[in-house]
Amino acid sequence: MAAWQGLFKASDGTSLYYEVQGNGRPLVFCYGLTCRKEHWHHQIEYFSKKYQVITFDYRGHHCSSTPANDQHLTLDWCAKDLVALFEHLNLKQTVVLGHSFGVPVLSKFIPLLPEKVAAAVFICGSVTNPFANMFHSNRMTRVHQLTSLVQDQVPELMARIWQKFTEKNRLSFLMTSQLGFNASRAEEKDVFNYIEGVNRTPFHIFYSLITDYSRYDGRPFLKQIQCPTLLLAGDADHITPFGLQEEMADLIPSSQLVKIPGGSHNAHMDFPEKVNRSIESFLAELEF
Repeated sequence: MAAWQGLFKASDGTSLYYEVQGNGRPLVFCYGLTCRKEHWHHQIEYFSKKYQVITFDYRGHHCSSTPANDQHLTLDWCAKDLVALFEHLNLKQTVVLGHSFGVPVLSKFIPLLPEKVAAAVFICGSVTNPFANMFHSNRMTRVHQLTSLVQDQVPELMARIWQKFTEKNRLSFLMTSQLGFNASRAEEKDVFNYIEGVNRTPFHIFYSLITDYSRYDGRPFLKQIQCPTLLLAGDADHITPFGLQEEMADLIPSSQLVKIPGGSHNAHMDFPEKVNRSIESFLAELEF
């Protein structure tokens, strides 16, 4: 099975990392904010047997560099980075898949290169302020506002708090597995891989991107998506509740919504077999 990795340049000169595994028609996977490619390992292992699976690191994440201009830590720039990736790899008809933060990124990207996107898969994401419905209330909006005050006044303190709060330990495992995963289904290594990815991401990267995301309303962009789109939603997702997925499905002209019973915000890790089969069936319907 073919496998390689490399770097490509964003339009602002930022160096970005990507990996390719497998042969066949291309699938591009976009993970969630502060995640990393390991978050897709169930899908990479499954689909690379038949497809060319492409993953990449967002700007400021892991093997990619941080932009020289902090104002370039936005959804717009992440979407432009995807354009640069498509140009670098000369991708034509491609299926794009996004989880969580990857969904608003793709909602901005797809209208930029509609002729090159054969289909899209959105997993447990939203295209509106993520704090407005998180944990089924808008309380997290206030938390973000308080965090902003501290970040503006004492950024070094927020960086230290972030590092301490996201350390790999049993407490962070318990909180993460309960709030972001189906605790009875998720593998321990998957939860700890997620925590490690968060801890390795500098707070100012997370803060800049999540703040830009909180100002975003991507519903007009969804109406522009003409390609077939599969939405996979966990009915136990406390981060992007199921109702948000229903709203998105109503707005995308050619869409289908599949509910993952018991699925959390990481339904593709809780129930990888069901998610993979749903994606596979969707691709088969498209003869992709």
